[in-house]
Amino acid sequence: MRYSRDFKDKNLSKFGDSLINFVFSLALSEYLEYPSAGRVSNASLTMALEIAGLRHLIPPRTDKHKKGDIAEAIFAYAWLENKITIEEAAQILKTNFTEDVTHFARKKEIIGKAFGEVFKVIKERLEI
Repeated sequence: MRYSRDFKDKNLSKFGDSLINFVFSLALSEYLEYPSAGRVSNASLTMALEIAGLRHLIPPRTDKHKKGDIAEAIFAYAWLENKITIEEAAQILKTNFTEDVTHFARKKEIIGKAFGEVFKVIKERLEI
């Protein structure tokens, strides 16, 4: 089944929000070696898009919230199109986490960098 490639689609973004937070929680649990959960901030997702070289998908003067929505939609689309699996994304994150992933002030950057690596894979596979 083919899905809409409209990365501004609100439903795709909402679905992607759930997927991203699940993948992050899975990776964090594996990294910490005990069950853990968390949410990925729009700041981290914005950083991830920039690291992955996906800035060209973001319209000018887009706020951080909308950038996060675009990242979530891209992730959802990639997963729906079988371009990345939950397990692969979680493994990439886990590999790129550092001990600061739970630090109050530094975790946004660590998470953003780790998701940047996930989005590099997605970018290549979606050819965007």
